[in-house]
Amino acid sequence: MRATRVFTVLAAVAAIGVACGDDIITTAIPEGLEVYTAQLNGANERPNPVTTTATGTAIVTILGNLVSWKVDVLTPIDSLIQGHIHRHATDTAFGGVVINFSLAIRGQDFTGNATTGSATPVDSVLAIIRAGRAYVNLHTQTNQGGEIRGQLVKQ
Repeated sequence: MRATRVFTVLAAVAAIGVACGDDIITTAIPEGLEVYTAQLNGANERPNPVTTTATGTAIVTILGNLVSWKVDVLTPIDSLIQGHIHRHATDTAFGGVVINFSLAIRGQDFTGNATTGSATPVDSVLAIIRAGRAYVNLHTQTNQGGEIRGQLVKQ
């Protein structure tokens, strides 16, 4: 018990030290890293918004030609079956899949990290993300067309 408290205090001090060291933060970010985020919810679904209490966040990065992602479900989602990065044309609000996710868990109530991964897509996919024409979508058994969605926005 006492060892756990000591470890917790030491970990907190180390975290504060890292957060306060400006040069540590700037040197830890690879040059050329592009970061995109999305807030996922049912109201963002197109063409028809979905009524759901499920929400989530997505972080997508591009470094060179490597796309990496981390998608978290913040409030319970029921029967998660698939997830993707989709593209849409300039004149539409929805479109086809450009990157499939390998989900951490399927088919049951879920909260937490839904997927983390990376891929090396073709250059046209990178161009779509950079042009602001990509979104993250999580699909469930109930809402197979998509339960929660969010547009990727460059940070």
